[in-house]
Amino acid sequence: MALEALLRCGGNMVIPGTDKNAGLHSSLAFRRGLYVTHHHSQPLGAEMFARAYPELAPSYDEHSEKYQKLWREAIEAQKGQRVVWNIGFRGQGDVPFWENDPAYHTPKARGELISRLIRLQYKMVKEADPEAICCTNLYGEIMELYQEGWLDLPEDVIFIWADNGFGKMVTRRQGNHNLRIPAMPKEGASGKHGIYYHVSFYDLQAANHITMLPNPPSLIKEELAKVLKRGMNDYWLINCSNIKPHVYYLDFLSVLWREGDADPDAQLKAYIKAYYGKDHEEEIAACFRQYFHAALFYGPNEDDRAGEQFANHVCRMLVSQYMKDKSQPDRELGWATPRDTLAGQINWYWERCQRGEEGNRRLLRQCEKTKAVLEGAAAELFADSILLQARIYADCYKEACLVMEGLIKALDGDYQRGFYLAGKGSVSGGQ
Repeated sequence: MALEALLRCGGNMVIPGTDKNAGLHSSLAFRRGLYVTHHHSQPLGAEMFARAYPELAPSYDEHSEKYQKLWREAIEAQKGQRVVWNIGFRGQGDVPFWENDPAYHTPKARGELISRLIRLQYKMVKEADPEAICCTNLYGEIMELYQEGWLDLPEDVIFIWADNGFGKMVTRRQGNHNLRIPAMPKEGASGKHGIYYHVSFYDLQAANHITMLPNPPSLIKEELAKVLKRGMNDYWLINCSNIKPHVYYLDFLSVLWREGDADPDAQLKAYIKAYYGKDHEEEIAACFRQYFHAALFYGPNEDDRAGEQFANHVCRMLVSQYMKDKSQPDRELGWATPRDTLAGQINWYWERCQRGEEGNRRLLRQCEKTKAVLEGAAAELFADSILLQARIYADCYKEACLVMEGLIKALDGDYQRGFYLAGKGSVSGGQ
């Protein structure tokens, strides 16, 4: 069904999974006539080193032969198929390799190793298939190394630039580190370029994973217009996690990649007719527009709208900090608030969650009113798409508010009331 959704959108390339799932589903993708490419944490689609050798430290310097063996096996297994070979060296578990290998503590050392291994992988692939198409991800910290001039890469490789997880073509936030360096080639740059773009993201901070991207289609259109203007159309890969919550944005992006432009209002109306049917189009469209209006701003940038992780993981961070040391603020929340006390952070977050619940409660009421006039499949599809997502936001923000109230009570010494409110928030389910 996932591959069918891709084909219906006019797509022809897929990452059929990461780690074990990649091997399970790649043959199905090949049989459907699709190109297969690889996740940036799994170069060449090879088995992850940590999976093959769990007892060994994931250090290329210590185990270069074993790394190369995994790469050769992957090339041999996919040779002759429709593959866009992703070459690179980021690390195990989707983290930079230097987090597990402190020997590479300078950008120069990191860039030299990455460049050497990319050229080695490129050579191995071309020896197996001289016509092979190769790509490499300029993602996160890799893009920063590239922009600073530390990487030396083959010229005919497709350079893949990534958004920050919120639809903006800048470097992603890493913990409290958020440089927001533009993630695009310079105007007039030679070579081939593409994008790795998120309609779903997972950062344990403020991203959306089980709900739609909270940034509006006007912002997404503006960013992708810049992408197309820079000639970044050799490769588009869209991260959609579980497809169901993100069907609207997948349809929007599919119009862009097929036609080079998309009118948000016209596309929304066409989508509603195709997905829910021709009745009550305007009522449904109003709910979608209100979804983006209800999204909570948590920072100063236009794309700093909060996904459902803001209403859950930040709450957990503050509870954990209280349990560890209530006399200190949570230093891992520097990306969100500079407050120098835990109480200050709690109140900052509590105020935003109150606004988040208020806006999304209005959205939920509007969605419930719209569902009441729908019938049959349209009513069912509406209930398990935007109405469900409105309820997730309204309830999660409500419960986060209860937990924050409980934390403030506990900081004031009223532990019994604090424990009660925190427990009520964790199990209320919106009741």
